Amino acid sequence: MQQPNTVETCQEYARLTAYVENVLGNLAQLTTSLVDLFRGGDFPEVARLDKELELTVGEKERSIGALRQHMIEHKCQPKEPI
Repeated sequence: MQQPNTVETCQEYARLTAYVENVLGNLAQLTTSLVDLFRGGDFPEVARLDKELELTVGEKERSIGALRQHMIEHKCQPKEPI
């Protein structure tokens, strides 16, 4: 039986988790900006940023999906399940 890979030694796991963290940071920043624009009544900019937010949500879904798939295929074992 193959032993699980530790996440500390898996370069692809490290790359994918860094990517997920980056996308989540972008998502948080876009959401905060969108709230500020909405409160300020800048609705043309709200519409523009809302589209960017939708695309970033899709990127977040794909990045987390890629991480999960890697963990299944490579048998990486994080400290906590995602």
